[in-house]
Amino acid sequence: MKTIVYKLILGLFFTLFAFNLNAQDYEYIPLVKPGVQIWTDEYYDRGSHYRFRRFALTDEDTIIENETYKKLYFFTEASFNPLTAECIGGLRENAQKQAFYKGGNIEGGNVSSGLICDFSLSVGDTYQIYNDFKFIVHSIDTLEFSGVKRRVFSLKSDFDDSPNPRIVCAWIEGIGNKDGLLFDIFINIVNSEAGGHNRCYEHNGILLYHNYLSGIEDCTTPFSGLNEIKLEDNSITLYPNPASKEVNISSESVINSIEVFNSLGQSIYQVKVKSKEKTIDISSFSKGVYIIGVSTDKGYIRKKLIKN
Repeated sequence: MKTIVYKLILGLFFTLFAFNLNAQDYEYIPLVKPGVQIWTDEYYDRGSHYRFRRFALTDEDTIIENETYKKLYFFTEASFNPLTAECIGGLRENAQKQAFYKGGNIEGGNVSSGLICDFSLSVGDTYQIYNDFKFIVHSIDTLEFSGVKRRVFSLKSDFDDSPNPRIVCAWIEGIGNKDGLLFDIFINIVNSEAGGHNRCYEHNGILLYHNYLSGIEDCTTPFSGLNEIKLEDNSITLYPNPASKEVNISSESVINSIEVFNSLGQSIYQVKVKSKEKTIDISSFSKGVYIIGVSTDKGYIRKKLIKN
């Protein structure tokens, strides 16, 4: 009898020990964390236009509606440069493992402010957006990405009761939506199939996730239809340069917006434009070198301006 009891206790001990080892293998990884994170997304919108997007999340704080967010940038260059990237808003994550985006829309749409991932949910829980559309957590799996275990939350629409429902969204802990960082789940409902995917996720320069559905095995080359950001372009003219009071900006294409960055990479001036010419008053600027970022119908171009 003592031998049987001893074996039962010993078996229970090794079971608990093995459980603890497995538990130690997994640790929650937040979506908003220290360092620089870069997502490379691509998708087709409702008009079947190809969209290539890159997002960078930095350690810079920004206050939006009395909440502290980390600055989120939008860019399409091969490397992230805050001088040319557009700050569109911010991301924050609370203690309940819920991640939120707050900011503006970008070209091509399909971006909405609000809750973008909720890693506190369990299988069968409801995720609701727009006060109308509800989704159900269909499954939660633990998978390994680049040697690290992360949970993957698969969601289905609440009206899909089939044995094998269509998964309209999947979140990966520490990485985000597989369809794209800010991809709107509603698109997967109105379209017959998912229209986007997160091609790459990088943290502090290390590639931790890739999904090369487009057939291009890198994180910087667009598949099609992109007017890439150009470092210099003769279609944009700044004059006079150097300048002391005013600078004139002219373009062969319609200028959508102009932004001025100082030598620290800080945005000090922004203006929306819907013409091929614009004059900027720089008389209040300190002497030095500035970067003029010009967004046109053909892409994003930057020019160096000297204030004397």
